[in-house]
Amino acid sequence: MASSSSSSSSSTTPKLKYEVFLSFRDEETQKNFRSHLYDAFSRENINTFIDDKLNRGEEISLALLTAIEQSKISVIILSKGYGSSSWCLKELEKIVECKKKYSQILIPIFYHVDPSDVRKQTGDFGKAFSQLEERFKVDDPEMLQRWKTALTDIGNLSGFISDNTGDESVLVQDIVNDILEKLDDEYLVINNESPVGLDSKIEQIECLLCQEGVRRLGIWGIGGIGKTTLAGAVFRKISKQFEACYFIQNIREESEKSRGLNDLRQRLCSVVLGDKYPNIGFTLERNRLGRVLIVFDDVTKLEQMECLMEDFAYLDSESRIIITARDERVLKQCGVDYIHEMEGLVSDVAFQLFNRYAFGGKSPTEDCIELSSRVVAYAAGVPLALKVLGYSLFGRTKKDWESNLENLKRSPHMDIHEVLKVSYDGLNYEQRQVFLDIACFFKGCERALIEEVLDANGFASHYCINVLIERSLITTSFNTITMHALLQEMGREIVRQESSNNPAKRSRLWDHNDIFSVLTTNKGKGTIRSISLDMSKAKEIHLQPKAFNKMHNLRFLEAYGFTCGNKVYGFEHLVFDFSELRYLSWFNYSAESLPQYFDPENLVALYMTDGKLKRLWTSVKNLNNLKHIDLSHSKHLLEMPNL
Repeated sequence: MASSSSSSSSSTTPKLKYEVFLSFRDEETQKNFRSHLYDAFSRENINTFIDDKLNRGEEISLALLTAIEQSKISVIILSKGYGSSSWCLKELEKIVECKKKYSQILIPIFYHVDPSDVRKQTGDFGKAFSQLEERFKVDDPEMLQRWKTALTDIGNLSGFISDNTGDESVLVQDIVNDILEKLDDEYLVINNESPVGLDSKIEQIECLLCQEGVRRLGIWGIGGIGKTTLAGAVFRKISKQFEACYFIQNIREESEKSRGLNDLRQRLCSVVLGDKYPNIGFTLERNRLGRVLIVFDDVTKLEQMECLMEDFAYLDSESRIIITARDERVLKQCGVDYIHEMEGLVSDVAFQLFNRYAFGGKSPTEDCIELSSRVVAYAAGVPLALKVLGYSLFGRTKKDWESNLENLKRSPHMDIHEVLKVSYDGLNYEQRQVFLDIACFFKGCERALIEEVLDANGFASHYCINVLIERSLITTSFNTITMHALLQEMGREIVRQESSNNPAKRSRLWDHNDIFSVLTTNKGKGTIRSISLDMSKAKEIHLQPKAFNKMHNLRFLEAYGFTCGNKVYGFEHLVFDFSELRYLSWFNYSAESLPQYFDPENLVALYMTDGKLKRLWTSVKNLNNLKHIDLSHSKHLLEMPNL
């Protein structure tokens, strides 16, 4: 690994804000070609960033760099004097960087210059560039070399050529048409290589769409798992088989805007029908629609589909619709004929994808192999995580890698967290609580047990768990509830953010250091709902009698993990009654009895295996709610309560 080259860009894919970024040299293009081109973009409602109102000095502004990152297409007018402007060359350097990092589309326009002169810095273009070259050979030779590399890269690209013989109005229209065509292809995969690890899935979707009775197909899975990428790859491969096709991306996000769905609907009708300004609000006759392919990406509500499809009540039987969603129930409501569930990438494919972003497709250096393995294991097959982490580590030193991995142990990468959190944000209060209980405490437990314990806590947990399954937030296997490691980490991060600096104010504790801090300082609050202590990692804990006294909302408590010594002392001497406790599990409990005031009235599950218990409690207790008890391998047990 080498140190990273200077760059102000984010290491992750930026959120797109503009359709086109226009780069040019003021003096040569402002009053003619550039103004005609910008006017044409405006007439076609192409959202274009142009910096003609910014003051150009030696230093390029952060706003300009951000605008480049947030554009889908960069159009560069390479005039004779373009290379004499350090401002323009810094723009160019950033644009070429975004092309490599984010697969941004780059369209060069060679305005009265030969591409080979740009590539080699010769001719009139080279003369202008030489004015800067002499100065920067001394002032900043590294930057000068980056500019030369960027000019070579863009000179090798195919673009549009303007000379004195052609009609510029025709050229402007050709450029506009090319951009409109590229903007119509609104799917994620915009290069010509197949997405890593998707070949078999693409073939599977193709076969499904060819089957009789499969006219609507759903692609379902967690955020970042590759639903949009797969739909885009299929769209690109089969779109030429249809008379009209359109990919509607980010429907959830667009629907949150004031006219978002209406704008999407108008554009859909325009593309499918070929009408520039379609008459929205009538039902199209069947004979006006041929074989159509439409992809609806990131659908979260049936109402979104009803709005977008209102003018397409009748589609040809050969037409196909693909819908991507995080919620399985939404797909069923939309009437899909088949649901394809996305799964994470297998290990070797995950390595291949990670290497593409972390090493530019090259093999990792020897000192990075083990670190790469740790990153890939953390991503657990989620393409988004592999891409984001690969970008963030590209060109970094080994020390940076190690530091980044240590940070991931404490909290997730926020770009990954925010994508995954979208599904959580769509839950109601009760569903959120169930999700967080599973993420922080019950992952790996049997569904029936979880439901009984949570129902005793006042939740309608069966329905909540079904919602979580439909939204890909949890899964079931042999009646056991589990979840993807990144989703668990996302849930735990939500709890951490309840109080970033004071774990005593959080609702759930699982980190052994946080638990040690709370219990040994008697700072536990009524906010604490669950404690899950890994004894194999914990320090020796000496409890004061009132260590739990403020935790009157404590519902779930467990201590697990093999330990050679007694790690927790004084639990049996606590003066707290634990009356709200629903679940208690303690492996290798070291005392002879539970605390004197322990009240099991609300207890649903009790697991005390391999311990030194002689008795559970000294007096008769109400055990009406107790449904699960396991005291196996309690060799010292002398008496039992009346169960």
